[in-house]
Amino acid sequence: MRPITISLDSITWELAKRKTNFSAWVRDQLRSERNKEDSAEEVRDIKARRADKMEELLPITTSELLYHLEIRSDAEINALVSILKGSLSHELVLQQDNV
Repeated sequence: MRPITISLDSITWELAKRKTNFSAWVRDQLRSERNKEDSAEEVRDIKARRADKMEELLPITTSELLYHLEIRSDAEINALVSILKGSLSHELVLQQDNV
């Protein structure tokens, strides 16, 4: 362990006194913060891989797809989403039938 000194105001001093092991609590909070950052980075990586896969499968890039969606009306977008959802639920039924 490496010692470190931190400054507390009167309010944070009172809060720190309530902890049975303030140093351990600080270490846990710092690790938790690191884990949140790691999780956020993992989510970004997953989204990037999905976008790459979509671009491989689709004849247009995700940017082009978003452009085309942005120029559609709400009704058109809702219709497209309904079609996609119907297609996905149909695929799940087919997959379950094959099991």
